[in-house]
Amino acid sequence: MKIKLLIIALLAIFIVGCNDKKDGDDNSSKSSDQTHANIDYGAPFDLTLIDESKMMLQKFDKGFKVEGNDEAILFNFFATWCPPCKAEIPHLNNLNDKFKGKLKIVSVLMEDKSKDEIDAFIKKFKINFDVAYGEGNFRFAKALGGVVGIPYMVLYRPNGEYATHYVGLVPEEMLESDINKVID
Repeated sequence: MKIKLLIIALLAIFIVGCNDKKDGDDNSSKSSDQTHANIDYGAPFDLTLIDESKMMLQKFDKGFKVEGNDEAILFNFFATWCPPCKAEIPHLNNLNDKFKGKLKIVSVLMEDKSKDEIDAFIKKFKINFDVAYGEGNFRFAKALGGVVGIPYMVLYRPNGEYATHYVGLVPEEMLESDINKVID
């Protein structure tokens, strides 16, 4: 009986995902409603990728325009301590390989980590897609209306229009099906 309860609890964690703030981790979300009350979320802003390049985004009524981009984009909000976030990495690697040139995957880190810590995480999990870190990530989450749980993914068409979003661990086949719909 105890084993059944344990299995149910573990399944619930993987299906629902993790909270966006780790218990006792005051640095996992730097932003507060008061701090961001005066920010114009329609103004352009950038995400810093792990290779130090910048991805310039601007919100518009149907989604986000990404400067210089002509591919569909899957933004994956995650944390390094989140078990479902770690579990989806091999699936995102597969999708990145399969849709190269048609889909850009960008993982958006929702915690404050040093570049060295992020590099070590990327190497450990063999991540083959872009990872964004820094304050721009928290601004992006707020511009979306908030990220209430992780993993949280948002899929955009090549023109920047919103397609769909996902909360929690999502089967690779479901992502693949939705990606095929937005790249055709």
